[in-house]
Amino acid sequence: MNARKGAGVARLLPSRVANRLRSMVRGAGQKDTVFVGLASIPSRVESLEKVIKSLLVQADEIGVYLNNYADVPAFLKHPRIRVARSQKHGDVRDNGKFFFVEKTNATFYATVDDDIAYPDNYIAELIRYQKLLGGTQAVGVHGSIYPRPVKKLLSNRYLFHFSHPTEALTPVDMLGTGTLLFNRRYWGLRYSEILTPGMADVWLAVAAAKRGFGLWSIPRTENWMHALEQDEEGNLFQEGKFDDSVQVAALTEARIGSSRESLLERIVRMPWAGADFAIDSAVALAQAAARLSLPPIDLARLKLYGGAIVAHKREAKNEAVFAAETSEVDYVDQLLKRVAGIRDAEQVNFETAYLAALEGVDEAALPAYQRRDKALLAAKAAAPTA
Repeated sequence: MNARKGAGVARLLPSRVANRLRSMVRGAGQKDTVFVGLASIPSRVESLEKVIKSLLVQADEIGVYLNNYADVPAFLKHPRIRVARSQKHGDVRDNGKFFFVEKTNATFYATVDDDIAYPDNYIAELIRYQKLLGGTQAVGVHGSIYPRPVKKLLSNRYLFHFSHPTEALTPVDMLGTGTLLFNRRYWGLRYSEILTPGMADVWLAVAAAKRGFGLWSIPRTENWMHALEQDEEGNLFQEGKFDDSVQVAALTEARIGSSRESLLERIVRMPWAGADFAIDSAVALAQAAARLSLPPIDLARLKLYGGAIVAHKREAKNEAVFAAETSEVDYVDQLLKRVAGIRDAEQVNFETAYLAALEGVDEAALPAYQRRDKALLAAKAAAPTA
């Protein structure tokens, strides 16, 4: 969008949205920049140093909120590191990750924890998936799907843990803010939206729901990220196990939670996610739905989603391969049956013929999603039967 056209459109929008649009138009063509925000407590000073060392080379700037540190550690005295202290601004616990969100002009804002080991390509991978999905979507590596209404914060969810592998890009209801990245210019997030300290994940999910923006768990290998050894002092996870009433109330009020249909709707709305939708994606959604006892989908409704996903795949112009007398329509139909919780003999026969077709083609010629399908089905075929 050019500046003149953007200004014309902006005059037709509410003032806050218009101001954000003008800002994005002015920033068009500028280099993408990344600001990383995190909060820390004194018992984690050693792991904090490791986190800073791994992320400083990946980000343009880092903001560190020190809760109850007597002094500022020497390794934080760097021209690209900003420090805020609880002595001046109060002990805000994990909310400190977002303290700098309105104090930077960076394109992307990432929030991390002081007790996780981040890989060398961490920021680059998050940005890659965020751009594939689109400006309003936030991405992360630790995501949860909940039923609606949410009943328990930790026990009644399906978790994609940051240390566990997954090949699927999956829509989720909440992202752990130790593994989060979003486009700050699109979100226009305010620090004042992060309310009661100790539940930043919840407030980010609420902020996304208010905006109608999506949250996604990205693909990764096993232990691409892993926890650094720490004691349990100040562990927010442990607190959530004992009393989650405030968190559950906030999620319920924001109407956060999923059905099988709402998960598919989020896939359909994102062209790239629809084009990349594959067996691993369908399996991930089916497993989450089964674990949470989500109601089934009417078969007639499945056809609505099928048409949209087929359209996304065809628009991507991938040279897909299928068995004789089958097509993308049949393939997507089988994927949606999985999500719906339907397993039958037809599906088994389809997979057998599909794998044979994939194995008859040079793997380099296959679209990425079919390479994943081939690996998954080949591993399944080679696995011993019970």
